[in-house]
Amino acid sequence: MECTALFFASAAQAMGCREKIVSLPLDTTVGDAFDLLAIECVQLQSLVASCAYAIDGQLAPRETKLHDGCIFVILPPVSGG
Repeated sequence: MECTALFFASAAQAMGCREKIVSLPLDTTVGDAFDLLAIECVQLQSLVASCAYAIDGQLAPRETKLHDGCIFVILPPVSGG
């Protein structure tokens, strides 16, 4: 299946982009997808404990399965005023 991954803040800096189309096996969870991306990008690994995730605009735990054509978002903590 193909999904679109969106990255924000430090996740975008780590990946060097804000968006990426990824091909994933069926039954992949959002956590599995993050882990696969972190293999590609070592800097992303440091964010695993602090990120939130969303699928198609809804916050989702790591165990949530992705579906073909979905948009999943990696949301690292941000700071600011």
